[in-house]
Amino acid sequence: MAAYVALIRAIGPVTHAKMKMAALRDACAAAGLDDVSTVGNTGNLILRASHTMTQVRKLVQRAVDGFGLGPANEVFVVRPRDMATVVEADPFPEVAAERPHELGVCTFHQALDWAPLRDWAGPEQLAMVGAHLIVAYPKGISTSKLQIEKALGARMTQRNWRVFAGLADKGTALAKG
Repeated sequence: MAAYVALIRAIGPVTHAKMKMAALRDACAAAGLDDVSTVGNTGNLILRASHTMTQVRKLVQRAVDGFGLGPANEVFVVRPRDMATVVEADPFPEVAAERPHELGVCTFHQALDWAPLRDWAGPEQLAMVGAHLIVAYPKGISTSKLQIEKALGARMTQRNWRVFAGLADKGTALAKG
């Protein structure tokens, strides 16, 4: 069985009233996914399945949709080894070590044509690794003018470096277990 990490977009206080993480875990297990665990309270799942990544995404999305959440709560599924590749690349080691909360990892469904962002002249620094865009926000994410989804024409979900690296480690451990 393969291990996967599922990242749910736009999970926060509003969605918690409709979907508790324990209920999501149970719904995913009932859908036929194995060893499901939640990490944190913002829509991070680690699981194993004998299904393809596309099938896992559909099963988790169906579980999320079952709570009456809207289309903003899109599911992204990643292999732990792909996440580990991002962490190993560590394109901004100083930011990762000193200010991991200012380093975002944007996950897309697939690798994109990054050309629209290659010449970005803002204060943010960008690096692309597979289906991930790593963004160093020197003035914090809340002040950024970078409109990633608009520039690339694709939806994504973002986690800070510490959370992403932790999920990569936990997913890798489950894959080895």
